[in-house]
Amino acid sequence: MFCPKCGRGNHFSAKKCAECGKSLKAGDKKPGRGVVRWSLAAILLFGGGAYGFQQFAAGDDVQDSAEVKAEEKKPVKEAPEKEQGAAGDKPKTELIKETQQKVYTVLTGGGMGSGFLYNESGMVVTNAHVVVGYTDVVLRNVDGEEYPGTVVGISDVEDIAMIHVEAFEGEAPLASEMEETPVGTEVIALGSPKGLENTASIGYLTGVDRDFSSDYQYEDIYQIDAQIAPGSSGGPLIDAASGRVIGINSLGYTDDNAFGFSIPLYSVVDTLDEWAG
Repeated sequence: MFCPKCGRGNHFSAKKCAECGKSLKAGDKKPGRGVVRWSLAAILLFGGGAYGFQQFAAGDDVQDSAEVKAEEKKPVKEAPEKEQGAAGDKPKTELIKETQQKVYTVLTGGGMGSGFLYNESGMVVTNAHVVVGYTDVVLRNVDGEEYPGTVVGISDVEDIAMIHVEAFEGEAPLASEMEETPVGTEVIALGSPKGLENTASIGYLTGVDRDFSSDYQYEDIYQIDAQIAPGSSGGPLIDAASGRVIGINSLGYTDDNAFGFSIPLYSVVDTLDEWAG
């Protein structure tokens, strides 16, 4: 063992240093050995880390090179073009703006409501309670232009009616959804609530199969949390993803929470097509 005082090596069984007489204890080590051992460990640790990093980086370089070569051998393919006009690719502001071009304020001698272009024959759908008692009405478009219209169909059971506007003949209508829309679908209600024309409110379809009656029978209608106020009646309910008309906004309910009801378009299409024919 080594003397802690003079550093001389002694026999492991010696009790005193042969050089300076310093008492020796088992476990005495050469001065600085601990530092050397720690330094060696540190070199191994950081050296190993650096080696690992270099291997990782080199591996990335090799992989990247292989990918580049592979890409060079592959034929270049152009991304397929998206179908133009897909509502899912449009921001809501653009979808609302386009839809409003085919949504009208319906004016009668007793009030106002809303309606939307149903087909290329100039037929506009609205609620029966908007035009009941009137044959000749006026429709105002998003630009404030007014056109005469004639009520050509009205139900005394379901709250639906149809107006023919000669000036709208040949114009492309809003797309219609002919299947039931599921609960949770994001929707946009358009119309002229309280005379505020070209208004849109966004919400969700929160219920289906709602039944009740007042002046008309409402069966299996949609419940929505998008706001509907007087003047919105007859306006379209739009699927915010597809841009299709899924319903005819008809009633609003206000208590602690405001919500509305919309007649599913698919449920009344037979009657509408009969009138339009």
